[in-house]
This record gives sequence, C-alpha cells and structure tokens, in this order.
Amino acid sequence: MTRFTDSPYEPMMTRRPEGGKAASRPPSLFPGHPCYGCGNYRPGQPCVGFCHKELTAWLRERRKAK
Repeated sequence: MTRFTDSPYEPMMTRRPEGGKAASRPPSLFPGHPCYGCGNYRPGQPCVGFCHKELTAWLRERRKAK
C-alpha cells in the first residue's frame, strides 16, 4: 500500500482498530441496591433514581380513578 505522507504515524492510523466487539459488562447490582431483583433493570441501562414498578403501579391506579 502506498503512503500519502512520510509521517511515521500513517501506518498506525490506517490499521483496523483492535478489540472489535469486546465490550465489558457493567457490574451486577449488590443486594442492598434499590433495583436489585427488579425485572425492569437491564445491564447497560443506568439507574434513574426511582422504582419503575412503583411508578407504573401509581399510574395504573391514577388512570383507574378517573
């Protein structure tokens, strides 16, 4: 392959990145965490600070009351 410049970094910049799809998994939740055991928690999604199950239950009750 011909080079465009005399830069010593050009061969390094034209190589494919190493590693590919090797992504690290986030650590699992510890038993004291509020989202521990929740079916809505998925690895890779951050904790939003409130319980999703409680919120959906509250919304269901509110819609029933109307």
